[in-house]
Amino acid sequence: MPPETLYDPGLLDEVVDACIKHLRDHPKDPEGLFHLGNAFFLKGQLDKASFCFVKAVNLNPKNPVYFNHLGHAYRQLGDRDQAIAAYESVLTLNPRFADAHFNVGLIFYESRALEKALASFSNALAINPRYAAARYYIGRIYQDQGAFNRAMQEYRQVVEDHMGRLLGPGSVTVDFGLIFTDLGLLDLAEREYRRLLREHPEYADLHYHLGMILKKRGKPDEAMDEFRLAIKLNPHYMEARRKYWESAG
Repeated sequence: MPPETLYDPGLLDEVVDACIKHLRDHPKDPEGLFHLGNAFFLKGQLDKASFCFVKAVNLNPKNPVYFNHLGHAYRQLGDRDQAIAAYESVLTLNPRFADAHFNVGLIFYESRALEKALASFSNALAINPRYAAARYYIGRIYQDQGAFNRAMQEYRQVVEDHMGRLLGPGSVTVDFGLIFTDLGLLDLAEREYRRLLREHPEYADLHYHLGMILKKRGKPDEAMDEFRLAIKLNPHYMEARRKYWESAG
């Protein structure tokens, strides 16, 4: 099932309501349909999610991210052929989309087509050498094949690179703050970023995004404080520095 338990059900309902209201006025907005599809996906309403993603890709067939999430929905529905077709559309648009290689690999792994799975996971790892989940599944394949020393090498590398932080199969991360921002609901976006920062005050990106919201809402002093925190956490955050000086001016 989709990881709906990671998200507050009330928040998901707010996103659905906001997207539906937005789409009444902008029925051909693929981004709004994409956000709505993600919300339905996280609520476990997979038929509705796939319907929204199909409409989004029909409106904008050049966006590989839409196809990637359509693949997630089909995979969760158990339609592996449609899922692979969606992921292959991603790779036609962007051959270096590591997540699509990974997700194709998962489908092959689940169907025990281990050599095809190994090729897909290896493609993902070639694009992103620190792709923990791809390396982990390569280790699983070696283990399944009885190559235990090679498997242990892959597992050890995962631990060394990522301290055991593995990506969940077919996981979908949704930034509701950005969704609310896209829909023009800046008060809800600000609330969401403040909620996230209570849980993760160490994330420079969250401070940056909150700063952008505050700037749009006409709160330059508060925006500068958030940009300053982002820079403090990441001294090389050049975009935060630029926005800080823009706000100062």
